[in-house]
Amino acid sequence: MKPVSPLTDKDYQRLSATLQRLAAQGAMSLEKMDGFFAALLCGPEALPPAACLPLVLGAAFDDDDSFTSAKSLEQFVALLGRYWQEISHTLRQGEAFHPWLEANADGVVLGNQWADGFSEGMRLFNDDWAQVFDHPALSLALAPIMALAFEHDPDPDMRPFLGEVTQAQREAWLAEITPAVGGFHAFFSAHRAALEAEYGDD
Repeated sequence: MKPVSPLTDKDYQRLSATLQRLAAQGAMSLEKMDGFFAALLCGPEALPPAACLPLVLGAAFDDDDSFTSAKSLEQFVALLGRYWQEISHTLRQGEAFHPWLEANADGVVLGNQWADGFSEGMRLFNDDWAQVFDHPALSLALAPIMALAFEHDPDPDMRPFLGEVTQAQREAWLAEITPAVGGFHAFFSAHRAALEAEYGDD
């Protein structure tokens, strides 16, 4: 994989602003996209960034008016690709992955959007991720992410954690994301290596 220049603060702002502008059409927030990309890159099979574009943009993907010009779309896709490669590089180098978590209007970091994005990425490869749910250690690592992803699910049976979540509990769950993602990446490493050997590393 070719090295890419790290995203600047301005790059992150541009990505976030574009996704916020398209939120009404179902585009992911930057936080949710970060979780989505993390699940795909630490999981059994990393889809190429271009294949993720319809999922990231929602209905905006098919809307010709979503971007002012072909060049602006091209610039957005390029930023998206660099974002993807930053996460990929971090995981491949064995460095600690730090999720992109945004504070709400009250200045509180909730993490629900990130976990929702991670859960959405997992659902693309349900059969493979079933191994994690059955793994004694990794299932425990996944539990905080699932608790955040389904914290507000309208069906109580879908919530792994019932009752009010304290700030201390939330902070503990958020702190578990970094080691969990590293553990998942290591667990699926042999699976990804076999796919890359068969199809090549894009």
